[in-house]
Amino acid sequence: MNTFHNGLRRIQTDSKTAQQYVLLCLALAVAALIMVSGGSGEDVISVVFRPFVNFIRVIAWLAECLGVIYLFGYIPHSWSYYDDFSRAGICNQAHEAPLLVKANRDGNIQQLTFSLKGCPLEYWEDNRTTIESALNVTVLSITQGSNNQLFDLRVVAGCNLMGRLIPWADTYMDDSDTKIVLGINAAGIPVSIDFSQLPHWLLAAATGMGKTQLALLILYQLSQKGYDIYLADYKGVDFGPEYRKTGHYADDDAALEQMLDSVVHELNHRRTEFSIAGCANLEEYVQTTGEELHRIVVILDETSMILDTTGRDKDGKAVVASITNKLLAIGRLGRALGIHLLVATQRPDVGSVPGSLKAQLDGRICGHTADAQSSIVILDDGSAAKLPAIPGRFIIRNGSGSDEIIQAYYYHQ
Repeated sequence: MNTFHNGLRRIQTDSKTAQQYVLLCLALAVAALIMVSGGSGEDVISVVFRPFVNFIRVIAWLAECLGVIYLFGYIPHSWSYYDDFSRAGICNQAHEAPLLVKANRDGNIQQLTFSLKGCPLEYWEDNRTTIESALNVTVLSITQGSNNQLFDLRVVAGCNLMGRLIPWADTYMDDSDTKIVLGINAAGIPVSIDFSQLPHWLLAAATGMGKTQLALLILYQLSQKGYDIYLADYKGVDFGPEYRKTGHYADDDAALEQMLDSVVHELNHRRTEFSIAGCANLEEYVQTTGEELHRIVVILDETSMILDTTGRDKDGKAVVASITNKLLAIGRLGRALGIHLLVATQRPDVGSVPGSLKAQLDGRICGHTADAQSSIVILDDGSAAKLPAIPGRFIIRNGSGSDEIIQAYYYHQ
């Protein structure tokens, strides 16, 4: 029935399909008329039964027209998908498996739309790895379809191009000033984040999962694009001397407060200048005044060493509160002013990333976490705990409603 309904939808919405259907029905009607007129016998039996025979032929013609609708609605391999889902246990409580209702291809990426009653989007996300195994594909994204029973899957069949080390090359860099390339998805397509769309990002992963390498890659591209970089690095070992500029680098609380004060001062200065010029954002201000104004990014590496108040005395907690307030001010007002935050941590817990700050960090980049609770702190669900423990493998959550899994480029400074 779903295949038949799909054929009806195609005929109703696609004029070319509708024309083909009408021509086929006419051809079948002509063939039926030829058969009717072909009889030469005029005996009594033929005359008596001819109306009955003609009626049977009309019924047969209608059945053929309905069969053509079914053929127009049939999607190749739809039954194979249904069987594969059934074997893997991807079913609703009535034991109905997802039914393929639409399929398109763009290069090596397939866009598959499935219909399933009684299973929300969360069910599909929770069973992503089972779906990949059942269909022998890599799922790039799962999104809600046009209604609550339709689900769109972007998949790549066959080999997974993420299963290898991919060294960085400057030719991979995006021409846009605000787009930072991170890696590739399973289809081999470069994936980037856009600071003009989501200005503040949270980067987290367990030890050894490539967080620092990805931070270095992001930092390198930002410097190449002319961003003013302010870096807090309490460990003091991961970033080269080119990023340890006076006033732009902090390795303790006092230096960080001073550094953030200068950023907040610039933030307030820009607010005043933008207001005077009657401009709402950085792009509009530059276009209106012709003044060259660089974007600013504040990067905090290993925030558990910076913002966690565990073991600190009263004065230490007051310092953390002051630092947090400055970061919150940047988070609230920085977007339109071209001032951004990138907060990185290897210990994804509430102590490392306070909830008030996390709320300002709309963009999330998360590698494998040791448990579901750590993943929930970053992504609000357990997705990262299910991610393979492969260095450089990350989930990108950019507010589009669909996660993207990537293999990050390997950058060696």
